[in-house]
Amino acid sequence: MLKQGCVLCKIVGALAVIGALNWGLIALIDVNFVERLFGYGTAITRIIYGLVGLSGLVLLSSYFMVCPACKKS
Repeated sequence: MLKQGCVLCKIVGALAVIGALNWGLIALIDVNFVERLFGYGTAITRIIYGLVGLSGLVLLSSYFMVCPACKKS
């Protein structure tokens, strides 16, 4: 999906990877990388979490439908 996908699919995949790595760091060494970079409870942190959540929903929908942009190319 990421390597041959459209720009939107690449962005969604990258955000999902960032979220997964952040959760891995929280589980392994109790470090929240996003909050360290942007601060606890700031608007930008909430936006990043929101984008990661939306990317998860888009990836979930990719199990049931094909991206219209990728389908054209």
